[in-house]
Formats: sequence, C-alpha cells, structure tokens
Amino acid sequence: MIQNYKQMEYSLISLFFLTIVSFYSLTGCTSMSEKKDTNKTVVSTNMEGVPATPDPSGFLKVAEFVSPEEIDSIINIKTRLSTGEVRKKGLVPVPQNGDDFRRAMLNGVYWHNVSVIEGDFRGASMQSAKAEESIFQHCDFRTADVRWTFLNHSILSDCNFSQAKLFHVHVNGATLKNSDFRGANMFGMEGHHANLVNCDMTNALMKDAEFVESNFTRSLFVHTRLIRAVMTGSNFDYVNCTDSDFSGGNLTNTTFKHANCKGANFQGTGMTNTDFSNADLQGCNFFGARLKNATFEGAKNIPENVSANMVNGKVTANILTR
Repeated sequence: MIQNYKQMEYSLISLFFLTIVSFYSLTGCTSMSEKKDTNKTVVSTNMEGVPATPDPSGFLKVAEFVSPEEIDSIINIKTRLSTGEVRKKGLVPVPQNGDDFRRAMLNGVYWHNVSVIEGDFRGASMQSAKAEESIFQHCDFRTADVRWTFLNHSILSDCNFSQAKLFHVHVNGATLKNSDFRGANMFGMEGHHANLVNCDMTNALMKDAEFVESNFTRSLFVHTRLIRAVMTGSNFDYVNCTDSDFSGGNLTNTTFKHANCKGANFQGTGMTNTDFSNADLQGCNFFGARLKNATFEGAKNIPENVSANMVNGKVTANILTR
C-alpha cells in the first residue's frame, strides 16, 4: 500500500516537471518584450529553387523614408543572444562577440581583424569606419548608418541590414550570404568577388552599385533599383528579380540562368556574353539594350524584339524597337 502510494507520488512529480518543461518549450524562457535575436526572413522557393516573389504589401521602406519614430520602435525591441543571455554594453576599444552597440557613435572607428558575432548595431552611426578582415556574423544592423565604411574581406553572413544606410560601403572579397538588405540604401556600394548567395534585396536601392564577379545565386531582387549598376561577371542564377530596374547598367559576362526576370527593366544595358538560359523573361524591357553574343537558350517568354534577332539561341543586336 505504502509502496503504491510512493509510486503514485513519483508519477505526479514527474508529470509536474514534464508539464513545466513543455510549457517553456512552447513559450520560450524569455518574456514578450525580451526575445532571442531571430529577425531573419524566411524565403520560400519554387520547384527550381528560385525564391518566391514576396507580397508587395510587406515591402520595407527605403532607409531614407523611415521616420524617427519608426527607427526608435525598431531599436527599442529587446532581443537576446541565441543562448538566451542578455547582451553586454559594447566598449569601442575592445569590441566583443554579442556586444550591444545600439545607437553607438562609431564614426571613423578602426576595427581591423575583430570579432563581434551576434553584435547589435541597430541605429548605430558607423560612418567612414575601417572594419576590414573582421567577423560580424549574425549581427543586427537595422537602420544603422554605415556610409563610406570599409568592410573588405570581412565575414558578414546571416546579418540584418534592412533599412540600413550602406551608401558607398566597400565589401570587396567579403562574405554576406544569407543576409537581409530589404529597404537598404546600397547606392554606390562596391563589392568585387563578394559572396551574396541567398540574400534578400527586396525594394533596396542599388543605383550606381558595382559588384564585379560576385555571387548572388538564389537571392531576391524584387523591385530593386539597380540603375547604372555595374554587375560584370556576376552570377544571378536562380535569382528572382521581378520588377527590378537594371537600366543603363553593365551586365557583361553576367549569368541569369533559370532566373525569374518577370517585368525587369533592362533598357539601355550593355549585355556582352550575358546568359539568360532557361530564364523567364515575361514582360521584360530590352529597348535600347546592346546585346552581343547573349544567350537565350531554353528561356521562356522572350520578348519579340529580342527573339526576332536570335540565331541558334544567341542574340547580337542593338534592340531599337519596342
């Protein structure tokens, strides 16, 4: 009798602890105002691995159009490290992994070969800084002002740069894969031999940007403005560039294999050896484009003013008709 009672008592205690563990698993150990830093976007893909087109109603404003009140609301969200720990206030002379640099004045800072993994730079001013050959993985740069900063050969993968000011930032040889650039001002940004695989540039401004021999495979460029951008030798395979503007740019030796280019504007672009194999070109504007040995083999919905000049899957012509 006593033994049965003890067994029942142990069962009830075990059930109690199991309930507690289940509760924390479902709700998390942090409060609603303090959550782990999981601000990355989830991008779905189609059968070919091309990112799906996002709903325009969810587009983020470009950095310059975000109000001070909206910036404050983004910065004031309390986040924690992936371990659940609270971030420590960052010290400029000795930056450490997980530091909190929100609203910090970091203009002109010299951070060569530093590591600030999971750092929080929301709303920070980091103009004209030199932070080359450094590690900034999983950092949050939302609404930060990083203009004219040098981040060459740094690791910036899985970062959130949404609505950040990246005017003339240098990321030559840098790794930025899986990063979020939605609504970022990337005007004049420079990245030769950069890795931007699986990034999201939806509604970003990339006018006069220069990314030579860089890799954008499976990235989102929906409604992105790349006017006069130089993208020579870069890889846009399996990219979704729906309704984006490449007008006046240089796309020499650039590949768009299997890309979704619906509604993209290629007006006045230079396209020598550009490859659109198996791409969807529905509604694209090629008026004024200068094509030389451009490949369209297997491409769908090729505009008539382009297909009329095609010989054996290639086009060499100045497109002068609409």
